[in-house]
Amino acid sequence: MIKKYLTHCLLSGALLALFQVQVQATEILAHRGASGQYPEGTWLAFQKALDQGADQLELDIHLSKDQYMIINHDADLKANVGVDDKIKDLTLSQIKGLDAGHEFSEDNGASFPFRGLGMSLLTLNELFDYFPHEKFNIEIKANDEALSEKLWALIEARDMQNNIVVASQHTKAMNHFRDVSDGDVKTSATISELVVASVAWSTGFSWAYKPKFEVAQIPYAIITQPYINFFHKKGVRADVWTVNDMDDIERALDLGVDSIIGDYPDRIYQALVNRGERPEL
Repeated sequence: MIKKYLTHCLLSGALLALFQVQVQATEILAHRGASGQYPEGTWLAFQKALDQGADQLELDIHLSKDQYMIINHDADLKANVGVDDKIKDLTLSQIKGLDAGHEFSEDNGASFPFRGLGMSLLTLNELFDYFPHEKFNIEIKANDEALSEKLWALIEARDMQNNIVVASQHTKAMNHFRDVSDGDVKTSATISELVVASVAWSTGFSWAYKPKFEVAQIPYAIITQPYINFFHKKGVRADVWTVNDMDDIERALDLGVDSIIGDYPDRIYQALVNRGERPEL
C-alpha cells in the first residue's frame, strides 16, 4: 500500500512538473525601460522596469563616431537630449557630456523633472555591467554590418547567448548578425520577414512557410487570435508592441501572446496580478 502511494505521488509530481514546463506565462518586456515614467534608455529607466516586474529589457543600439555601441532609440538625439546631432557623428566622450534626462516630461512640457541630474546615455557594455544576469531584447537600429559584428562579439565575450533576443528592421544587418553568430542567439523577424509570413498565413500557404526566426514582434494594431496561433504552430514566440492602455493589455493577454512590450511595465504586471498569474510586488 505504501509503495503504491509513493508511486502515485511520484507520478503526480512528474505530471505537475511537465504541466508547469509546458505552460508559459506571459512575459513583460520593458520598452526602453520604464520609459513612460523615466528618461528612456537610462540606467534609471531600466532599473525601475526591473523593480516593476519586467522580465526583459528592450533597447536599441547605434554606433558612435569612435565605434562604441550607444543605447538610444533614434539616430539623432533631439527627442531625449534636445540636440540635433546624430550619434554616428559624436564620440563617446561627447555623448557622455549630454543630459539624457533633458527632454523627459510627463505633463507635455510643463515640467522637466530629470534635467540637470547627471543622467547620461549608456553604452551596451555599461548596461551589461549594471545588469549582467538580466534578459535583453536588443534592436540593431542602423542597417550596419559593423554594428552586427560588434554586437555579436560582445554577446559572445560575455557568454550571454541565452539571455538575448536580437531584432532589426533591416534585412542586411539581421542576415549578417545571423551569419556571424551562427544561430547561437535567438532573433526576431525583420519587417520583410514579417510581411512574407503574413502573406503565407493570409493566403492559405502557411503549411509551406518555414520561419528563419524564433520571435515575431507584431504591432498591436494587427494582432488577431488566428494570427497568433499561426506563429505558435510554427514554434515562434509572438510578442506584441507597443501596448500601454490597460484595455489593450487585457486583450493581448486574452489572445495568448507570449510577451507584451510596453512603456509601463507596472501596468502589464498589474494586469497579470489581477489574473492571478503574478504575486503582488
